[in-house]
Amino acid sequence: MSKIVNINTTSTKEEQLKDLITSIQQVKDSLVNILDEYEEDGEVDKADTLTEALDALEDAYDAVNDVLLDD
Repeated sequence: MSKIVNINTTSTKEEQLKDLITSIQQVKDSLVNILDEYEEDGEVDKADTLTEALDALEDAYDAVNDVLLDD
């Protein structure tokens, strides 16, 4: 992943949260692709670790989305 997200300090909090949600979704999508490759290769331990990371990203996505919806 070569793109670094720049959350501009002049943006509103809502815009920053929307940018963050988009970024988290992109990371999740990339992680799913990598996870699939590890599963196909039979590397169960690494796949399990990446699954935990994906779960954490999903929790983060939900938390940020909850804050965004409350605003």
